[in-house]
Amino acid sequence: MQNSHTGSDRPSTNDDSEDGVYVVNYYETSDIELSVTVVHAVLEVTGKEPTDVDLNAVVQPDALNRIFSPKHDGEPREGGRIEFDLAGCHVTVTGDGEVRVDADP
Repeated sequence: MQNSHTGSDRPSTNDDSEDGVYVVNYYETSDIELSVTVVHAVLEVTGKEPTDVDLNAVVQPDALNRIFSPKHDGEPREGGRIEFDLAGCHVTVTGDGEVRVDADP
């Protein structure tokens, strides 16, 4: 299932119902910072209000953005992975562009 948010800057989120994990490819949302993509994915999964999700409490948003930003030549970075818990979800961000949000860790 894919959700679109017309008129919104939220990325589309895929529901991988077989394992209960929601997946976003942040390269498809390249006009949105990775940290914002992560928060929006968690909001989509949990239904919480933005004020209820504090990414700063678990990871520095600017650092997250820089770790997975494209190389100087514009090519995407390969490899790398960071995992953390946010708003009751387990979040995994990988260098291949994937943000996975597991609402039932």
